[in-house]
Amino acid sequence: MRSGHSEIWTHLVFSTKGHLEIFDTSCILIIRQAILDYIEQIEDKQGTFSILSNHIHLLVKLPENMSVNQLARTIQELIVNRLRQEGWRGTLEWEEDYHAHSVSWNRLSSEKSLIERQEIKHKDLSLKDELKFLGL
Repeated sequence: MRSGHSEIWTHLVFSTKGHLEIFDTSCILIIRQAILDYIEQIEDKQGTFSILSNHIHLLVKLPENMSVNQLARTIQELIVNRLRQEGWRGTLEWEEDYHAHSVSWNRLSSEKSLIERQEIKHKDLSLKDELKFLGL
């Protein structure tokens, strides 16, 4: 293990400005590839995510050279750039606030499962209610 750096697994939740439901199936495929490409380039190549029509959940190990804020902005910029490269004509703005929390090693499996079940969860729980629960 490297000295001076802990392995910090981070669960990020960020959403479109005004929580607009702008991610359709074609957008989601492009965003999926952008996030997969990001995960492939990080050191341990591990992470999971869920893309819904107006927000994204992402679980990755925080790179040692980044703050949580830098990680969130990096992912958001990658997504916007990939959508533009693929010819998407929509406008994508992100909510200023996002949620982030660290995930302990012994909770990784259950957190990953939670993220992978987001579509099911949001059939009963609105994004607004979820964000209220997360303190946003």
